[in-house]
Amino acid sequence: MLWRLTHFTLFLLLAVLPIHSQVITESEEDDEDDYDYGDVEYLGKPTKTYANSRIFGLSPQRFFSLGWDVQLPYEMRFTEIGTFPLDSANLNFDAEKGLANYTGGLRLQFMTPVISNNRFLWQTQVNLWDVQYTARKRSHEFWRDSLMHMTDTLDRYGLRTVGWINTFYIPFDEKNFIIAQIQLDVSGNYSWANITDGKLLYSGAVLYGQRPNDRKQWAVGISRTYRAGGMNYVPVLLYNWTSLSRKWGAEILLPARGHGRYTFSPRSLLLFGYELEGSSYRISQFSNDEFDFLIRRGELRLRLDYQRQIKNFWWLGLQAGYRIMYAFDGDRLEKGRPDFYNLIRTQPYAMRNQTDGAFYFNVSINYVSP
Repeated sequence: MLWRLTHFTLFLLLAVLPIHSQVITESEEDDEDDYDYGDVEYLGKPTKTYANSRIFGLSPQRFFSLGWDVQLPYEMRFTEIGTFPLDSANLNFDAEKGLANYTGGLRLQFMTPVISNNRFLWQTQVNLWDVQYTARKRSHEFWRDSLMHMTDTLDRYGLRTVGWINTFYIPFDEKNFIIAQIQLDVSGNYSWANITDGKLLYSGAVLYGQRPNDRKQWAVGISRTYRAGGMNYVPVLLYNWTSLSRKWGAEILLPARGHGRYTFSPRSLLLFGYELEGSSYRISQFSNDEFDFLIRRGELRLRLDYQRQIKNFWWLGLQAGYRIMYAFDGDRLEKGRPDFYNLIRTQPYAMRNQTDGAFYFNVSINYVSP
């Protein structure tokens, strides 16, 4: 019971909003050595002043990103896939044990402005995440269907997500603004040739905020999200801040992520903090015409993120940290039934799983905004 309360409290603090991009901004002209990659000057002279979408000193906004993510070995433990509701007090995590020697894969992002002016900004973004496993069973007891083992399924098929995100920024005057976002994801263990075998998920967020000056902005709102695994509606707090010296700052979007920032120079910076990421993945081999079997995967990543300019607008990103698996349980969702609201769910899980933490590394090449 204490374990459940602890994780419930952590979830309230760290469930998600998948706002992966923020929008382009107006800035002052600087010398080449002092150029701020978070700022963009609008063409033409506006007749009225509106709140810019970004502040001075933010980390560079990525138009294109190609990365690779790797986790070090860890152990996984799975209960039997239950036909009947599982008693959380009598879970048998020895039904199957597996060792993931390797977890990782490609991460690809494309983002572009569709409409960009001083009164309205619309950005569209496509993400592709591929997670491959090299895993083997350490032991297993009998299952009701002895042909289905989660370790083998992860090893053979992996997990992947394709996402399409549209973000809208609407300023009312020089301080007040609204941010709205719509996101569609297809998540599962499908092959790239059969992407329709995945589960279609939709998320969204609406925030109202203010930009008091060029170094601070904040916003509050609500989000529907899957980033912690199950579907949830959560309150959201956005807070971006840069010190007068522009050396220190904060880039926070609670509860999805929170980072402090130290800028070494206009060409390099360090972010330190956490991010929560994940989705609900349809496992085709455990699904049928009556229901979808979903793995609710949510990861809390404590990390350092170093970013440095390579040449012109090309930047290198290096991440290192520790991954804590917040959720990796299995759900049976009947076809045509709305998804469970995870924070107040009454439906028992079809499968309860435990996954050890692991160190992880990520390297990326990025083309950032001018």
